[in-house]
Amino acid sequence: MNLDQYLPVLLFILVGDGVGVVPQVLGRLLGPVRPDAEKNSPYEC
Repeated sequence: MNLDQYLPVLLFILVGDGVGVVPQVLGRLLGPVRPDAEKNSPYEC
């Protein structure tokens, strides 16, 4: 079995995961943090 044939598949998996994870991490790190009393209060009807 030649493992070199699996390299493109591994690259596609890594790039696909990166496309999904990197924007979420960057948004979490670079996004504004504005705690507000109304946002932090419990929701009740």
